[in-house]
Amino acid sequence: MTIKLECKDYGFECEFSIEGRKSLSLIEQLREHFETEHGIDYSTDAVIQMIVNRGHSRDSIRKE
Repeated sequence: MTIKLECKDYGFECEFSIEGRKSLSLIEQLREHFETEHGIDYSTDAVIQMIVNRGHSRDSIRKE
């Protein structure tokens, strides 16, 4: 399953977005963006929880 992750959906005024298979590597890219561009060092689990809070199943995220 593919997913589009947009920074603006997580409370930032930012046009960054990535799209791909719902996987830990995609989530890690978003996490790295939060850290490098916004100075916020979220854990991977915190970013996963943000995605789950937006209606996606934790079980649907591939471990890769």
